[in-house]
Amino acid sequence: MVTRVSSVMRTARLVAAAALLFATLFADDATAQGRDGVIKAIVRDSIGTAVPFAEVAVVGSERRAMTDASGRFRLTDIPFGQVDLRVRRLGYRPSISTVEFPPGTEPDVELRIVAVPDYLPNVEVVEQREVYDSRLAGFKARSTKGVGHFITRERLERLHSYRFTDVLREIPGIRMRMLRGGGMTINMRGASCPPIVFVDGFPAAAGVVDLDMFDLKSVDGIEVYHGMASVPPEFVTGRGLERCGVVAIWSRPYRPKARPVVAAANKSKELERLVASMTVYTVDQVDTPAALIAGSAAPEYPDSLRAEGVPGRVVIEVVVNVDGTLDGESVTLVSSTHPLFTGSVQQALATAKFRAATLNARPVRQVLHIPFVFRLDTSASNR
Repeated sequence: MVTRVSSVMRTARLVAAAALLFATLFADDATAQGRDGVIKAIVRDSIGTAVPFAEVAVVGSERRAMTDASGRFRLTDIPFGQVDLRVRRLGYRPSISTVEFPPGTEPDVELRIVAVPDYLPNVEVVEQREVYDSRLAGFKARSTKGVGHFITRERLERLHSYRFTDVLREIPGIRMRMLRGGGMTINMRGASCPPIVFVDGFPAAAGVVDLDMFDLKSVDGIEVYHGMASVPPEFVTGRGLERCGVVAIWSRPYRPKARPVVAAANKSKELERLVASMTVYTVDQVDTPAALIAGSAAPEYPDSLRAEGVPGRVVIEVVVNVDGTLDGESVTLVSSTHPLFTGSVQQALATAKFRAATLNARPVRQVLHIPFVFRLDTSASNR
């Protein structure tokens, strides 16, 4: 009898312990679910472009994060309910947004910040649909007629090739031909002689030309025609030299080395530190703000985006030194709608000149945000 009672009591204690353990685990889980969670979000500016390296903090707590290069961030262990998120970045008005955060959810929200008025002096890049650089006007006009093969500078940069003949391999009907003593030329399918080569509209030679002697870095465009039937009047010599085809090369004018334009969290943090220490000033802290000298930085409209009618916008952050020069280490990408627009701005910055900021009648270093707005002017075609 005693043994039976003891067994029953032990069983009861085990059941009670199991129930207590289950209740504790369940309570902890319920408490955890009712206490905190995860918020994912993206920060954009007033026109919808993602803003990288903006600081996002939960108001009233130590929880904070920085947006990545795509403007996104993730906050963990955030209390459920209504959460106030503060967003700040140099050159933008700080903003506070309230996010509804019900238990058991993981919201993916969008936060907006607005650039400080007059902080971003617009630089417009306008490209009329029918107006081109005079040196390449013929090249661009012929490329729209569907005759011949055209390779633009934009295309050359995407190919990442160092040899001239490499970029011709993808053109149908071309056969590579090794020259005696080295070098390379091409023959068109069915032709008994090499094509004549033109450089900037003038025939280079009447004989065989080693095409690999041309440095692709110095080439702005290439056009190729297979025979007499397709050769435009501009490349007809009158001596029949074009009967075996034409390779027309357009040289690239000298351009200074481009400054790198990248989005980097460490640059953003370092600049904020310099501003806080008043080593670098912002536009609202100076008497006369720094400014980009008009016409000193003129980006080119990327051919493919112009042809597709794509507008865009690139915002960069720079520090202008006391002598008006650009601090090359400070150049940072704030936002961009397309990598090709970014590349165009990067090249243009190589010639950029600035007026230095002044404070109390002395020049000072200033951080400057510059937006380059790319738009197509269709007014000529609408007349």
